[in-house]
Order: sequence, then structure tokens, then C-alpha cells
Amino acid sequence: MAETTASQATDWNAIAATVIANFEQTGTWDWNGAAEAPVPAAATGDTVTGASGGDTQLGSGADRLVLKISQDAYDGDAQYTIAIDGQQIGDVLTAHSLHGQGSDTVTLHGDWGNAQHRVTVTFLNDAWGGSWDADRNLHVDSVSYNGTNTQQAADLNSQGSHDFAIGQAAVQAPDAPANDASTGSAPVPVTTPVEAAPAAGSPSGFHQVWHESFDHGLGMFDRAYGHVDTGTPGQVTLTAYASENYQVASGVMVAPTGADQGFGYGLYEFTLSASTGTAPGVFACLWPASDKWPGPELDLVEVYAGGGAYSTLHWDDNGGNGQASHWLDGVDVTRTHTYGMDWEDGRITLYVDGEEKWTTTENVPKDFAHGGENEVPGVGMQAGWAAAYQHGDNSVTFYDASYSVIG
Repeated sequence: MAETTASQATDWNAIAATVIANFEQTGTWDWNGAAEAPVPAAATGDTVTGASGGDTQLGSGADRLVLKISQDAYDGDAQYTIAIDGQQIGDVLTAHSLHGQGSDTVTLHGDWGNAQHRVTVTFLNDAWGGSWDADRNLHVDSVSYNGTNTQQAADLNSQGSHDFAIGQAAVQAPDAPANDASTGSAPVPVTTPVEAAPAAGSPSGFHQVWHESFDHGLGMFDRAYGHVDTGTPGQVTLTAYASENYQVASGVMVAPTGADQGFGYGLYEFTLSASTGTAPGVFACLWPASDKWPGPELDLVEVYAGGGAYSTLHWDDNGGNGQASHWLDGVDVTRTHTYGMDWEDGRITLYVDGEEKWTTTENVPKDFAHGGENEVPGVGMQAGWAAAYQHGDNSVTFYDASYSVIG
């Protein structure tokens, strides 16, 4: 703990804050630092650094939001901001605790009540030195609201934002306004739980290698960015907000860590639904495992400006982007569908709910085992490039994904 001097008076507010923080972490009301003098109180927005890293107090009010923060430090500490309903609280913050060895405690005070609110943590300074021990990341280890652990956490492995929900969930009526006129802020998107449509009629003869249902968070889709809502078990909702002019892209994916990583030939299936079928933004894709573009990006589904679903294959065309698209006739992306892509040596076939929509033998990439590179699956919402075609918040809800191989 930080060194104190005899001239520093006992700060009972600091003691109370320590006791409360210990209760939220351990479930007991004992102060495990009772033998030590309390750290002098910090001014609002200041950080008091102790053995576990730091204690930051922001704002004032009757409600208390506590975030536990840690980092993977490399060439400097991770920096971040915290916003509630789009309004940043305090200045840029710096993480101190190393992930797995402790957590900084960031306590925000306000008058938020029981209504649902969106808490956004934005990681500002990602860095990569070419290896996993030279990688700066930010971790939100827990989120508690008024003494209750919300069971939410996130690993921010790349620069961007992650959303958390606090307060009571309230499903927005279909005819509710896209924005709250009284505050000018976008409401937290809450999707009524929907039973995902089974992949009935999927091609036969495949053996499932893995299946991700999001029952316990992001699971293997742990490379997350932007506005990611995991508040409802069994689904992930990604949103582009009109209040941000759609400039924050959101998504989840399996981390691309090298051309020989990820997955090769096989059947990839994604079950999802979009909030609109007439504004671009939603995508489900296989991304180059090397994380290099232009390259073999295989988009199962996207939305055309003004309406219409389609697929696109991208490839490296002598350093430029080559691409070819295929319409998905009769597909309403606002309904829950399972999109499947069978990637074979020399052929790609696209299915929707088990029905073949198109097949091609042109510009089909090789997987790593056959001289090319593997792919990693991902789903997202990227509407900024088509802001002029948007008409309100745009979101996609991702229910499950699977990968199967012949045999």
C-alpha cells in the first residue's frame, strides 16, 4: 500500500470505500487491510495507487458503479475512457494492475437509479510488438452496480470500445423512438430472447468440430470491439448508433493469430438476425487468419443500400482488392436465419437455412494445408461507410456459430 506519514489524518471515507470494495470482491465485510493506515482520500478524478494498482473515484451522487480494471502492459500502460449513455466521465484513465495479479478499482458516482444505462469502456492505445508477451491490452475484470456484481467482463485486445448494461432491462416497444428525446442519447438496445432457428437441412456428411452458443459470454469469439452487448445469455448484439453518426464499428470474432491458425476447409454456420433489411452494416464473414487485407475475406451475408441481401468473396488481386458478389434472393435479414458456407478445395457453396443459394469455382482461396491461409469467423456491424443510407440505430444479434468438416 502507498506509504503514509504521521501528519496524514485517518480518512474514514477511504476506510469505508475499502470495506465496500472488499465486500464486492469477496462477499465479506472484513477489511483485510485493517492493520495498515488508510490511503489519504483522493480528489475527484484522482488515482490513489496501492498494492493492487489504483483506486479512482469519479463524480458524485447516490448510485455507485464499480469497475475492476487490469492490463497487459507493453511499452507503456493501457489508457482508456469510461462513458455512460455516451457521455464521458472524467479524463483519460491509465491502468496500473497487471492482469491476473490484481485489479484497479474505478468507482463512478452518479444518480442513475434503476433505469437501464449503457456503460462504454474505450481502449485508446493498443500496441503490438510482434509476440504475445509484447502486446498491450485492457481488461475489464468485473462490473458492479450498487453492490451487485452484474456478471459482466471483457477483454479488449484491440483498440476500441465495449458496452456493459447496468440497471433494469426494459425491452423497447417496436414503435418507440430511436432516441430518447428528453436526453438526446440512444437507448441501450435490448433484444427479446429468441430461440435461434435450427440449422435444419444443413448439408449432410459433416462432423461438427466446435459450436459456440454464447451462453457464457463471448466464448471463443473473444476479439471484440465497439458496442457489444452480452447481457442476454445465448446471444450477442452489436450496434451502430445514430448519435455517433455510425462511426463506431462493432464486432466479435475469433482472434486472427497467423495464417496457419484459425480453420481451413469445412462448413461454417452463423445464426443471426438484423434490425433492418434496408440499411448496410451487418456482416458475417470468414476473415484471413493472417489478419492481412486485401486477402481471402469470405462474406456470407451483407445488406445492400436500399435493401437486398448478398454475399461477397474478396481476394488479393496483385496487391489490390478483387471481389465478386452473389445475391441471396428472397432472404429477409430481419428474420432469424442460419447462413452456411461450405468451403472446399476449388469450390464454395452458400446455404441459407439449408437451402443452397449459390455455388462457384472461381476465385476460391486455398486453406493453409493446401498452400494458402486459414480463416477465422466473425460477425459485426460496420455502418459508417454508409451513414447516408441509415435510418436510426442499426444492430445485428448473433445467436450461435459452428464449424464442421467432412467425415
